[in-house]
Order: sequence, then C-alpha cells, then structure tokens
Amino acid sequence: MHILKTKFHNNPNIGLYSFATDSYCLLPKNLSKQLVEKIEEVLNVPVYQVTIYNTNLIGIFCTGNEDYLFVPEFIPEHELNDLEKIKNVKVIKLDTRFTALGNNIVIKDKTCLINPHLESTVKIKLEELGFKVSPFEIAENSTVGSCTALNHKGCLLHRDATNAKKISSIFNLPANIGTVNFGSPYVRSGLLVNCNGYVVGAETTGPETQRIDETLGFI
Repeated sequence: MHILKTKFHNNPNIGLYSFATDSYCLLPKNLSKQLVEKIEEVLNVPVYQVTIYNTNLIGIFCTGNEDYLFVPEFIPEHELNDLEKIKNVKVIKLDTRFTALGNNIVIKDKTCLINPHLESTVKIKLEELGFKVSPFEIAENSTVGSCTALNHKGCLLHRDATNAKKISSIFNLPANIGTVNFGSPYVRSGLLVNCNGYVVGAETTGPETQRIDETLGFI
C-alpha cells in the first residue's frame, strides 16, 4: 500500500511533526515502534527519529530535499549532531527570524518558493547553494510551505490558490488544489509524502485522498 491514514497521539495534523524526501524521513521520538515501521514501509526510506528546538514540530522547523536539510540557526548542538547522521545529506543552518522554515520555504530539486518577507540574506544563501528562488504567496498566504505538499510527481496546493499554473511552471510539475483532514486548506499540515507513498491525517476523507492520489501521481 502507498497510503497510510493515521494520527500522532490523537492529532491528525501529522505533517506538522514530520518531514520526508525520496531519501529519508524525519519523525518524532515519541511515536510507537509499530507506527514508525508502518510509515517506513509506506515511504520506503530510512527513518530518523529526532527533535528540533527540543520539540516534535519537525515539519514546521525544517525543509529540504534529497541533498540538503535546512534548519534554524539556533538549533541545539545535540540535535544538529543527530541530523548529521542522515546519510548523504548536508545539514545547513539558516539565520532568520522566520524560524519555522517548513512553513516558509518549499523545495524541489534546486527550485524553491519562499515567503516574500524572508530576509535577503536567506535568499542569497539559497542562491549561493545553486537554488533558483522565487518569492511567492499562495491564496494570499506568505507561509507558502503550509500551503504546499509536493513530491517529484505533482504539487498539491491550498484550496484557494489561484496561481496553480504559475507554480506548476516553476516546479515543472502538475499542480492542483485540495484539502486534508475534512477541509483544512493547509495541505502540508496533514501530509507526509514522497514518490513512494504518503501518510495523511486520519480525518482526511475519501474525496480528499482521491485528489491527493491524482495530483501527486499515485494513480
């Protein structure tokens, strides 16, 4: 199966607490072994259980791709050491007051959308690493990361996004609007996805999962 519906400690907003690419997955340390094994099977990548800022809010505080993982500048040293154990991934600290990087930066390959209010130093740092950076808003939200869930097959956007065609062009991916968890437009909050499968909040309906399947290339 390429899909798992679940909650993390009775919370369907599983995307706030996790992050995944086609080479690794980050999960909180307080999940059951059984659930971690199910997620690892669905996503088919190694799982690393970590904390960021001494919290389980992994999906809020980090972003990245198969080669880079971006974390806030003031991450504790012991957490940085844990993240540096991820094979073939370079961990980069970004100095910004927008420490919720997962909410403010969306990355695919060497292309990223960023909150237009991010400091110019962050944009310059990303460009120095070879990223093509586009300041953007989605559905009048500057927190583009909360409004976007993607893999290398497609991009799911906030239900009120009116610029799906533009985002599709930027990422060179099919893009469509949708919701999770019975109507939440902040699709990243309820989704953990890569090209092998996805984990979605347990409140997500059949029509919502059908839209996810279609948009992210699973059917």
